[in-house]
Amino acid sequence: MIKKVPVSQLCVGMYVHDLGGSFLDHSFWRTRFLIQNERKLRRVQESKLDWVLIDTSRGVDVSTGGPAPAAPAAAPVSAAAGAPQPPAPAVDAAPRSASTEQQAFDDAKDIIEGSREQAKQLFADADLEGKIDLRQIEGLVQDMADSIEGHPDALTSLARIKRADQYLYAHSVAVAALMTSLARTLDLSEDQIRLAGMAGLLHDIGKVRDPGEASGKLGRPIQPVQEIQQKHPQTGAEMLRQDSSVPPEVIDVCLHHHERIDGKGFPDGLAGENISLLARMAAICNFYDEVTSTRPFKKGWDPAFALYKMMKSEGQFDPDVLGAFVRTVGRYPLGSIISLTQSELGLVVAQNPDTPELPVVKIFYSIRWSHAIPERRVNLADPDCPSRILPVAAPVDWAQSGLPVPPIV
Repeated sequence: MIKKVPVSQLCVGMYVHDLGGSFLDHSFWRTRFLIQNERKLRRVQESKLDWVLIDTSRGVDVSTGGPAPAAPAAAPVSAAAGAPQPPAPAVDAAPRSASTEQQAFDDAKDIIEGSREQAKQLFADADLEGKIDLRQIEGLVQDMADSIEGHPDALTSLARIKRADQYLYAHSVAVAALMTSLARTLDLSEDQIRLAGMAGLLHDIGKVRDPGEASGKLGRPIQPVQEIQQKHPQTGAEMLRQDSSVPPEVIDVCLHHHERIDGKGFPDGLAGENISLLARMAAICNFYDEVTSTRPFKKGWDPAFALYKMMKSEGQFDPDVLGAFVRTVGRYPLGSIISLTQSELGLVVAQNPDTPELPVVKIFYSIRWSHAIPERRVNLADPDCPSRILPVAAPVDWAQSGLPVPPIV
């Protein structure tokens, strides 16, 4: 049932069906969403809205204050459509159930898909008009922050999935999600978290002037193209400087996200702490998303192998920030395919916060017999679990089997 409710009567768990006002009255870019935490509730209450429409079949009813009846079994409601979610677990909580993970992934998918379209429009406007709509960006970043607070893994893992024709925008959204999540791990202030997300979203905006990058049709780079690509930080910074409302921290990240700790990066060859914290964070998030993404000219690395290579690198990344990044995405990020004892392959589907080196996996393939096996979900942190992870020394070449990777949820 759709009800008109004063903003003052809203509470966590309600599903907003429509925002009763102009887009100038609020900072949300989605008009339908679940109020999943106190932060999101405050955003609605502090807006200029007087009332909203809620859907009591998808969330809490104002009259009862309790959860609404479940949707009929024949037509389950996904979290993207507003299924209520339980509060985020405490740090020492057990892994979420598969059904709760599905809800979180559905909501994250909705945010990712919408964010990519918004990013595409933002980049086009910036290229044609030289203006950045910071209001829209702040709304996107806040929705990411809310999703990450509810389920840290869902948004960052789904953001790695990209279409070739959307690569630039999808990459920007992925880096924004990773930056936001990393900023939370580093316990930065809310203002710094917001800046981190904005910087991630705009770090590659200079590439809109490269038709190959913007269309997703870029082939294997050749030397002249590489030289042009190395100019995108300066190009992007110049574009952002045209708009006085863009924070200087965001411009700095755009200009310096390819610097290295050892001073061998570009464009300015900065080293160590001469590189700002946000730029050091962006260097890690940008590299991780690039190497784990499949492009027309290269196959993406497995996430666990990418972290292995990054931790083995010398002079490229700030080791303290990289350590925080590993804690953020997990030693074995969601979507990683790992080799296990008993000659089996497992897909990482959930993290154990207390034991990040022992995730929850979905075992699906027998290396010994070279064929798929009935899927089974195993918590490697369980003392009785017989499976153990083999050391990551090379990416698991799953593609040669010709079989699809099973879904995370």
